[in-house]
Amino acid sequence: MKKLLLLSIALYSFIAFGQSTISTNFTNNNGSGMITFNFQNTNASDVIITEIASATGTTGANSATLWYKPTAINQTTMAVNTGTGWTQVATQPFTGVANTTTNTGQLMLTGLSVIVPAGVTYGLCLSVTSSMRYSTITAGSYTFPGGGCNLITGTDIGFGGTLTSGINNRGFIGSVSFISGNACTGTPNAGVTASSANPVCPSVPFNLSMTNATFTSGLTYQWQSAANATGPWTNIPGAITSSFPATQTVNTWYQCIVTCSSTAQVSTSTPLFVTTNTFVNCYCTSTATSTTYGDIQRVELNTINNSSTSCTGMYSDYTTISTLLSPGVSYPMELDLYNCTGGTYSYGTRVWIDCDHNGLFDTYELLQDSYNSLAPLVTVNVPFNITIPSTALSGLTRMRIVIIESNAAPNPCGTYTWGETEDYMVNITTPPTCPQPTALTVVQATLNDAQLAWTAGGSETQWEIQYGPQGFVLGSGTIIPVTTNPFTVTNLTPNSFYQVYIRAICTPGDSSYWTPPVAFNTYNQGQFIDWDAECPTGGFQDISNTGTAANLAYLGEVGITLPFPLLYEGSLINTATFGNNGGMKLGTTTAQVNYVMEAGNGLYPFIQQLYTSYPVGSGGVFYQQVGTSPNSKFIVQWKNLPHWNSPVFPDGASFELIIEETTNEIYYVYDDVLMGSALWDYGQDAEIGVRGAQNINVSMNNTSYLQNNSCVHFYYTNCPKPSALTASYIAPDQAMYTWTASAANETTWTVIYGPSGFDPLTGGTTMLVNTNSALLSNLTPLQTYDVYIYSECSAGLTSEALTTTFTAPPFCSNPTSFAATSGNDSIMSSWFWTPYTTMYPSTGFNIQVVAQDSALYTGTVYAVDNNFNDTTLNAAWYPGQTFDVYVQAVCGQDTSAYVGPISIMMPLTNDNACGAHEIIVGAPGILYNNTGATVANDELLIVPPVTGAQTNTGWAQNTLSHTTWFKFTAPASGNVRIDATGVNYDGQIAVYYGADCSILPSFTLEGANDNEIDGNSTAPNFTVCGLTPGSEYYVMHDGQGTAGNYTIAISEVSVEAGVPGEVLNICYGETINLFLGIANYGLGGEWVPTSPAVVLQGNEFNSTDYASQAYTFNYVVSDGCAIDQATATVIVHAAPSAGEDGTFTVCLNEPFNLLSGLGGNVDLDGTWYDPSNQVLGASLDTSGNIAGSFNYDYIVESAYCPNDTSNVLVIVDGTCDFTANLNELSQNFTMYPNPTKGDLTIQWDGVDQASVTVYDIHGKIVISTQAVENNMILSLNQCENGVYLVQVESNHTKVVRRIIKN
Repeated sequence: MKKLLLLSIALYSFIAFGQSTISTNFTNNNGSGMITFNFQNTNASDVIITEIASATGTTGANSATLWYKPTAINQTTMAVNTGTGWTQVATQPFTGVANTTTNTGQLMLTGLSVIVPAGVTYGLCLSVTSSMRYSTITAGSYTFPGGGCNLITGTDIGFGGTLTSGINNRGFIGSVSFISGNACTGTPNAGVTASSANPVCPSVPFNLSMTNATFTSGLTYQWQSAANATGPWTNIPGAITSSFPATQTVNTWYQCIVTCSSTAQVSTSTPLFVTTNTFVNCYCTSTATSTTYGDIQRVELNTINNSSTSCTGMYSDYTTISTLLSPGVSYPMELDLYNCTGGTYSYGTRVWIDCDHNGLFDTYELLQDSYNSLAPLVTVNVPFNITIPSTALSGLTRMRIVIIESNAAPNPCGTYTWGETEDYMVNITTPPTCPQPTALTVVQATLNDAQLAWTAGGSETQWEIQYGPQGFVLGSGTIIPVTTNPFTVTNLTPNSFYQVYIRAICTPGDSSYWTPPVAFNTYNQGQFIDWDAECPTGGFQDISNTGTAANLAYLGEVGITLPFPLLYEGSLINTATFGNNGGMKLGTTTAQVNYVMEAGNGLYPFIQQLYTSYPVGSGGVFYQQVGTSPNSKFIVQWKNLPHWNSPVFPDGASFELIIEETTNEIYYVYDDVLMGSALWDYGQDAEIGVRGAQNINVSMNNTSYLQNNSCVHFYYTNCPKPSALTASYIAPDQAMYTWTASAANETTWTVIYGPSGFDPLTGGTTMLVNTNSALLSNLTPLQTYDVYIYSECSAGLTSEALTTTFTAPPFCSNPTSFAATSGNDSIMSSWFWTPYTTMYPSTGFNIQVVAQDSALYTGTVYAVDNNFNDTTLNAAWYPGQTFDVYVQAVCGQDTSAYVGPISIMMPLTNDNACGAHEIIVGAPGILYNNTGATVANDELLIVPPVTGAQTNTGWAQNTLSHTTWFKFTAPASGNVRIDATGVNYDGQIAVYYGADCSILPSFTLEGANDNEIDGNSTAPNFTVCGLTPGSEYYVMHDGQGTAGNYTIAISEVSVEAGVPGEVLNICYGETINLFLGIANYGLGGEWVPTSPAVVLQGNEFNSTDYASQAYTFNYVVSDGCAIDQATATVIVHAAPSAGEDGTFTVCLNEPFNLLSGLGGNVDLDGTWYDPSNQVLGASLDTSGNIAGSFNYDYIVESAYCPNDTSNVLVIVDGTCDFTANLNELSQNFTMYPNPTKGDLTIQWDGVDQASVTVYDIHGKIVISTQAVENNMILSLNQCENGVYLVQVESNHTKVVRRIIKN
């Protein structure tokens, strides 16, 4: 910010009765159309104001007007007109010289005669037609004295701005001159002639005055001029004031004749010789004061092609460079502008040529005036045409180019802060008689040749083409005489850059000027960039795990060297800068990537203000070269980047740009453009396109493209398709379409249209048009049509098609001016209708009412009469209900299209509890709206407590914003679910019981919820239990923050877990479905084991690894607070075990126990079968007197498990007989007591060693021991009471006795 300089006073006083001048010394820092101040005369006599000087902000023709009021200014607002007491004194023209920096004024009004009486203060107002300069001053009062008078300004005095609206605290810059009001006597004193400048520039005003003169009232003046000091002198018409603005083109003498009217005495001022300077020395200075920011880096006009890339220029003198220009001719001109520092700014650009050789850049000599936005460190090409005025004088003159960082228009003179001024010379000459060709274009170029075309300037049939490397000097290139148009230049060097000129040869020695150059290259690339919606092979390629992470911070960028050169719109690009905002600038590593597409080479797949997910989150910006040159591609990927206004990483956008090395084609590929809000989804806040020599806008902050496409494909062609196809109108039988020519500037197009689906190669209606519009006729109402439009370019080239589809409307015309409003249970509609043709008058209208955001034709249609308004009634409409309303004309059997929708909302009659809208329990949820809902004081008294967002007893906060009321009757179960998640609206709900709706403090809170319980919605969804069936309850809904649409559905919560069924018996290792153990159950529950050691797989119990016993399981069904359960019982049974097969050998006639032949675990409750398959009563048997092998089967049965079988092979040895010594052993064997209570004594004679085995009744061995003496005491204390078998075996002889333990 510029600081206000301290004020100082400059006072100029002359001798008594001479002219006095009071000047101010405010800072020149502001400006508009006018300035006011007070002029106070403290003298004892009148004074006369004669001259006023001030500063203007523009150069050229201007005019100044003086107003006065006979009282001092002292007011807070300002409007200058006759109605507010002001009188207009005089208006005089003057030639302004722009001055925006100093406080030195130039004369604007002279020869005034404004009498200010003694002791009186006048208010003065000075206005100009263009840019009055003044100062913004600190509030206060400022007085500047001189000659017995004061110039006073300050608060409530000094107003700047416009005559209709002044702005306070503005200070006058300049001076006021005045003389004594006393009448002259005797001979006047004319003094010495003086000039404000000497020498002067041709036709530039300068001011003549007299020094050392005496000025009073009663004097008359006549200025004279002469070619010589001795005359003859000639009166200058109109020069009859004490000072006079003069102009001249030759050296001239000046003097003034001063006459006192009362005495007729005359005095002549000493003559002055004023010389005239040459106009080339008269140009004003123009320069920036800072080397930063804007810079002119290239100027191209006709044969001038000057580059200067130092970025340090404030003023650059290139007057040694010139070109030939002709009056009345239009020339293409190009400027390359560059922003040398950070920040994006607007730059004003102007070009002047001094066509009348007067050393001034007059207004009519301004040939270019534009504004451009310059991003940091980016070159912007600005092409335009300038036309040399037909009145331009021949000869060398100056061209000035000024760019200024400002929204204000640049001036040709003075200083400014940021920008640059460059001066060149141009030679205005009469054009040759041979006319110059125009429209030189490169039709197409390959690796080795280029086809050129142009428009002949006249009837010439011969031309010369001169070409060479870009930037070559005319005269040093290769010249080819040609006689055909178009013409192909051959034998060019592949992958090179050229420029070419052409001139006409009318007759030998009579040739035209060379045309401006046209650049081209031999990279075999089309001359123009075009686009379609094709996707690359492979689609979206995720490089987030393989590419280089850019690690960009918010608003960050990274500069890189591309892995291969990119030929982009005719320029070879090797570097790029991409930022997190979804764009990439080409040809720089230091640019700033802003939020919008900016001038200069750039790719913008999704440019907007994006947040970064680095260093947190899962996304970021990545880049990678995929594949190997020359067949690789370069990918930049933006992954999961959210909008800056809501940096929620799951809602980020993912997209990428792909550059193909072999073709220089560019793809934008979109993987995810849903960003969590309709404000940003599908590119609603994004710009998509490219910038460069040719700009393409694919989508500008609009969802339409990305809702229908997932890719953008840019490619090069020599004949691009037209753009901006627009329907001017579509009628039942005809339609008019317009479009914009492509970058090829073609003037002919082929239009083909026909029924939807037709093949434009073989069908349809074809038109060849020479204007960018087409009338499609002979249409059929309600028929859908496809339209194809092709550019017809030079050399017979045809573009791809620009397409659209439309449906012709019916003859029954659409209503217009449709409007609708709502009332209680009513909708009031009005419209206007005029017939498309008298053959189809209206016979009625249809009003269709559709639930908001639902599709047309899904609502209710109300047929209304043939008037243009209607009131539609429906008692079922409810408070806050939102609708989309449409109207349709009916013309007998024909109808128009529906017009609309108009979105309306039913009045909020449920803004309080007594107006509660009834909700039927079990009915589907409906859409409500709380726009306009208020909060009552007593509602604040019953706000639920703060218990958290996902509870059913309170809210996250106890504030209210938009409350609406509902009521319902509790169902038989007393349990309800209240669900508002049909729309994810951030609301909160409370349920109350109250006997009197008008006494809210008496209400009892039954339940409340803020955000969905066990869900993700910010809308409530919860249950309330224990209500009294048949009682009425109230529901208060509150919207947190912004009002909007919401839903409420109330349903009964009834849970049925079922009843216990039969006990489930399963075999160990089996899996059982627990639902078999209950009956009449409901779905949606959960099985829970009563033992924490048991693990279930859903509703199945696998008994493997669990003990054989009874288990219980509870089936629990819940819905919020409502819970029910049923129990299933499962008994796990062990699988039967018959043991492992075995074998043993016995003697003839020997008793044996089959259990001794089995291995493993043996259940003793099985059944033995002998070799004849007869059932044995126990496991004991005796071998017969026949030797051999005998099979015994043992089978254990189970009621719940499969039977188990084992086999024992008994081998009877015929070489021994068990009975041989049996009698002897039996006689010597005794065992007592029997029965026994515990100890059993066994004795025998004749045997020293025996084995003793005790079997239970099932044949299971319970005791096995060895006796080494002829007696022993055997303890049966560990055995249960019962019958046992005791076997004594010695020398292969066994004796078995039955014993009872009790």
